[in-house]
Amino acid sequence: MYKEMEMNTRMKKQIIFDMDGVLFDTENLVFSCWKFAAGKFMLTGIEDVFYQVIGVSSEGTKKVFSKTYGDKLDYAQFREETHRMFDEKIEKNGVPLKTGARELLQFLKINGWRVGLASSTRVQRVEEMLKATNLYDFFEVIVGGDMIEKSKPEPDIYLNVCEKMKINPKDTYAVEDSHNGVRSAAAAGLRVLHVPDMLKPTKEMEQLSYMIFPDLIEVREYLAKNA
Repeated sequence: MYKEMEMNTRMKKQIIFDMDGVLFDTENLVFSCWKFAAGKFMLTGIEDVFYQVIGVSSEGTKKVFSKTYGDKLDYAQFREETHRMFDEKIEKNGVPLKTGARELLQFLKINGWRVGLASSTRVQRVEEMLKATNLYDFFEVIVGGDMIEKSKPEPDIYLNVCEKMKINPKDTYAVEDSHNGVRSAAAAGLRVLHVPDMLKPTKEMEQLSYMIFPDLIEVREYLAKNA
């Protein structure tokens, strides 16, 4: 769905990606780890908490946990347990790529696009995962959630990537899957290409997104025709 008033605006070849749920099919994997750990820690309502924090940094997630569970949970222990399970699964099966992710990044590189990354995940883990999948070199600038004081849905991380790339947010696409990510990119002034993962688009997402796509294959087809 286009925003009619912007249909004829030619964009520059600049784009910023989220990582989890956009490039990597990791959201469901993380959720399975959370559910297992929730049983171990005897937590209820973990699904609602998970959906609240998709796209949010570790520090932001900690605040939601504290508000929800108070003193009943040692968040550091929960986080350590879920990270251990996640790492075991990744070590065994590798990092799962989203359909069309590598092909899209290759297309962008061949066609002279400038590409950044804005992930709520800690930058060390971001870089490890990108290197493990041979995607690291596609990105000019990488910013992780621990590098920013205010996490998504605040616009800070996208503004920071744009500042580092020396580009205007209004001339730049963002590719996001989560509601918090869409809110963040839209608040920063980027043109949001929304590729939903675990959360279906709402009316709010339709209003904030420039276009909504089922997968990255269609994102590539769109950019090939319109850039």
